[in-house]
Amino acid sequence: MSSASTTSVSIPTSSPTIPPTLTAGRLALTVAGLLLTLLLAALDATIVATAMPRILAELGGQAALGRYTWLATAYLLASTVTVPIVGKLADQFGRRPFLVGGTLLFLAASLLCSLAGSLEQLVAFRGLQGVGGGLITAAVFAAVPTLFSPANRARIVGLFTGTYGLASIVGPLLGGVVTDGLGWRWVFALNLPLGLVALLVLLATYPGGRSSSGRPAVDYLGALCLIGGVSPLLVALSLGGHELAWESPPIVLLLLAGALALAAFAWAEHRAPEPMIPLALLGNRAVGIPALGMAFMAVGLFAASLFTPLFVQGVVGQSATRSGSVLAPMMLAWVLASVLSGQLIARIGRSRPTGVAGLAVGAVGLWLMAGMGPQTEYPVVARNLVVIGFGLGSAVAAFATAAQNAVRLDQTGVATALGTFARAMGSTLASAGLGGLLAASLATSSAAAGSGLPAALRATFVASAVVLAIGAAIALFAGEPPRSRA
Repeated sequence: MSSASTTSVSIPTSSPTIPPTLTAGRLALTVAGLLLTLLLAALDATIVATAMPRILAELGGQAALGRYTWLATAYLLASTVTVPIVGKLADQFGRRPFLVGGTLLFLAASLLCSLAGSLEQLVAFRGLQGVGGGLITAAVFAAVPTLFSPANRARIVGLFTGTYGLASIVGPLLGGVVTDGLGWRWVFALNLPLGLVALLVLLATYPGGRSSSGRPAVDYLGALCLIGGVSPLLVALSLGGHELAWESPPIVLLLLAGALALAAFAWAEHRAPEPMIPLALLGNRAVGIPALGMAFMAVGLFAASLFTPLFVQGVVGQSATRSGSVLAPMMLAWVLASVLSGQLIARIGRSRPTGVAGLAVGAVGLWLMAGMGPQTEYPVVARNLVVIGFGLGSAVAAFATAAQNAVRLDQTGVATALGTFARAMGSTLASAGLGGLLAASLATSSAAAGSGLPAALRATFVASAVVLAIGAAIALFAGEPPRSRA
């Protein structure tokens, strides 16, 4: 078996690229700065949702409704494309430049968003903000292996993956409170004081150093082909079936352009001396399958997050306020499971069982969601969401830890970025696939809208449960990184 497909990759016990040992106090401050910085980037993916109606009313009115989704799509597209590129560059040039540069860019873009005079300007600045968010996300997760040994990474990775759950809880609520109390511009302006605090902490505590000696060979062609392939693909998946028909010429051209560029990317990576994404890593079952597991996990999270509020409003008949708060139990369970699973993995020294069990539990939760109907009470919905959150929170911590512990220190950035990239792609594919399934189920139903929606949502939850079950089966074949206990 080739080295690319081995299930266990040796981890160097010492390396000149690992920073000098930090004192406990300085390490705690460094982690706090990283967590705060990551929280800002994660919040901006959710906090804008509740401010969008007010933004449209002020900047565009009814004429801007056609560009409603671009406020979210611009951020998602820019951050998704940025993450894998920065993951590799952070391995080559060190994490600190990208942590600092990403935070500065994110804060500058936040200021520009708060001053935007038109919807077009705001969309452009949101894209710039997404680049900063991608820089932060990739650099923060790549920083973990430089601060913690393989035996201790699982504990800290659980904290970082739990940050996403916290952002999902706090983001929409905070966005509504700030928009109503101070105005939508403060949704972006509040990033500045918090971001400056995080930046000062990182400048004072995070050690310097780079992960490779000599002058790195940057894979410019690979980066260009990756951007040219992923960008049109994400745009097509975001617009197809919603704003444009799948068979429309713009969607077909976008998909074709993305496929050609990704083929060129694969060709370039086979010939690059320092490929942007070493394709051999994908053949390592301890890296490629956890990355695929991240994509499956994202499908389940997307299904629960998007369709549960629709069920609460459209089927049960609750208010929008109640439907907005219904996801809190799931995200609280996500945060708790991320932290606890990190502790468990560090204790048993294995991540595969937690990843498999997490996807399986998530599938059970979505199957329970499929059994709900108009008479379902809120405690039952909350119970099902807790099951989903606990399963998916466990899975994401396990997969992130597995990828980091399966490669050398100078590859941890790109290995971690692969998982983050796969999660974003999974969410986008879920948006297209599950959204299309819901629309098709409603269109083919001969019942009235009030009784057709429950059946359509049931089909969507069942499909999501099946996808997660398939993911759990695939995760059984994941390679196990070297066993190590704290």
